[in-house]
Amino acid sequence: MTRQHRAEQVVAISGWECGTEIELTMAVTFTVHPFRPATEIDPPEEASAEVVRIRWFDGKDELTLPWSIGDRFASEDGFKEWLLAEASDQIVAAEEDAADAKREMRGGA
Repeated sequence: MTRQHRAEQVVAISGWECGTEIELTMAVTFTVHPFRPATEIDPPEEASAEVVRIRWFDGKDELTLPWSIGDRFASEDGFKEWLLAEASDQIVAAEEDAADAKREMRGGA
């Protein structure tokens, strides 16, 4: 089953000579394809993250940056590992929230 997630992080753009630094927020919408074990005819498939959309914000203002900027981030293995870690954290949090909600409905604390 594939699930769509959203993750954010701050990206800093620095001027080498002037020392000016600008911080932008990168908001990534992505889909996770879970690990699939090997079958008799197919090899195993590692879990993977597929970027759906990258948006950039300066405060509340959305910026339009060239697609190549987001593509440079998305093509790195570390970026994909970050997305998978974010998705895992979100799944765990959702499961914990669901368990808490069930306990509250049953009257337990």
